[in-house]
Amino acid sequence: MPQTSDTALLILDFQIGIGDQPYAESAAQRAAVALQAGRAAGLPVVFCKVKFRPGYRDVADSNKAFALIKMKNLFPPDASKMISILEPGRDEIVVDKNRYCAFNGNDLKEVLRAGGIKHLVMAGVATSGVILSTFTLATDEDYGITILSDACADPKATLHEELMTNLFPRSANVLTVDQWIASLPAKG
Repeated sequence: MPQTSDTALLILDFQIGIGDQPYAESAAQRAAVALQAGRAAGLPVVFCKVKFRPGYRDVADSNKAFALIKMKNLFPPDASKMISILEPGRDEIVVDKNRYCAFNGNDLKEVLRAGGIKHLVMAGVATSGVILSTFTLATDEDYGITILSDACADPKATLHEELMTNLFPRSANVLTVDQWIASLPAKG
């Protein structure tokens, strides 16, 4: 298991309109447990959320998924707030993104590098969106990765299970929140 000094907990897309959907309820509860444990262990926590420019000026019509979001105005400015059980603390980092991957459209890579972060612990929704795309880029960037399986969810539960069972273990530790908490060293 990674040392906590170079590890960050990423809380991904648990925001109004995504993290408050019925399929995400249990994952949000488990992410809240992970958040509490990560804070208690002294881990840096980074919250990532979707936020677009006014009028969706950063969404091209050629992007099938995001053009639909633009057309239906699914993410107005108030939708970029985290759900109440996963609100950032005053000194915690919040990164806005405008695509699936947590690294796109922001300075997340620089924030992690400046903090000496080499290992990412991820919780988020949806598994086939932000988790998959962030996992892929983080793997290519040589980060160590832990995915908290029960703190992630997808509208298609079978897809979530397939990714957790067959894809993610190729390059990541896939743990439940309780397994991850048990692996954390006692703080000071």
